[in-house]
Amino acid sequence: MDKYQIILDVCETKNISKTAKKLNYTRSAVSQCIKNFEQEIGLSIFNRSKTGMELLPNTESIIEQLRIICDAQNQIQQIASNLTSLDSGYIRIGTIQSISYHILPDILRLFSDTYPNITFDIIVQDFQPLTDSLNSGQLDCIFTSKFAIPSANFVPIMKDELMLATPRNHPLAEKLSISLADIDKEDFVLSADKLDFETGKIFEMNNIHPKIRYQLNEDFAALKMVEKGFGITILPKLLLHNAPFDVCVRSFTEHFSRVLGVAWSKDIPPSLALLKFLDYVKKLELSH
Repeated sequence: MDKYQIILDVCETKNISKTAKKLNYTRSAVSQCIKNFEQEIGLSIFNRSKTGMELLPNTESIIEQLRIICDAQNQIQQIASNLTSLDSGYIRIGTIQSISYHILPDILRLFSDTYPNITFDIIVQDFQPLTDSLNSGQLDCIFTSKFAIPSANFVPIMKDELMLATPRNHPLAEKLSISLADIDKEDFVLSADKLDFETGKIFEMNNIHPKIRYQLNEDFAALKMVEKGFGITILPKLLLHNAPFDVCVRSFTEHFSRVLGVAWSKDIPPSLALLKFLDYVKKLELSH
């Protein structure tokens, strides 16, 4: 393993013994690696104490450069490995919560039946962090909304209707369907996407101004607030499917929806493994 990766792991664990055990090295080998690096740059980067290994002041920029080097090395190794064979393919996937629950597991299971030697690193985040990670090359592809990433390549998979969730005793719960105008001025619980994506655009285009009293960074937490009577919220149908909350879910008469699919960078050539995976996803879209 590269010496820079060893140093980065010590930064994370703050403990030489833990890093040695994790990376299958002796403690003395890890310690010597750090010593050699410090001698190489002519500067100590760690404060060694009984409580662990702490970075010395003003050394964070050195560690950040090591991360950049390691990321570049990993990308080179990945490209070289996957250009000729799928025996050691590796795909870094980012996904939103609803897709991670209801769609991605089946996709990966079926794909892995055909390509069992491809491994995956999967991260679940909100739209903006996923977009940032794709643009920076930290992820190979992301499952997201088309609205969230207009500058990337995108293959649609499905439409996901946006639904209204209300407390059981809310007046709107008595209606079988809801017009968007019905939620104007209502107490509103803002979920993880805030108003940066489809919901915010719909409000803007229709001049709707609910009373946003609570903002949460997690969708299920927002649903719990709705269940407890703090207000209403708008969430996608896929996320609401089998959600463990006692709320009333209604569709809008206008039937708003978002388009979900997989996106990948226009600037970074896809590996052979990623190309095979994208081809598989495209076939899903055609048969959906």
